[in-house]
Amino acid sequence: WVPIAAASGGSGNSTALVGTPDQVAEAIVRYYDLGVRGVLIRGFDPLHDTVAYGRELIPAIRTMVAERDASQRALA
Repeated sequence: WVPIAAASGGSGNSTALVGTPDQVAEAIVRYYDLGVRGVLIRGFDPLHDTVAYGRELIPAIRTMVAERDASQRALA
């Protein structure tokens, strides 16, 4: 999705995650699995997107991370 980032004038952005909140959360959590502990997110409509992140994306990420952490603790 690099063309979307370029077309939107996403200077400095190298990629974009596109999909439903759960699909984007899963993609972000894959970075978490690799050791990444912080990401920057932004959309095309900052006000609307910020509300959507708070209602849908961030809770989905938290749930997925908690599930992964719990399964890792169970294996330890």
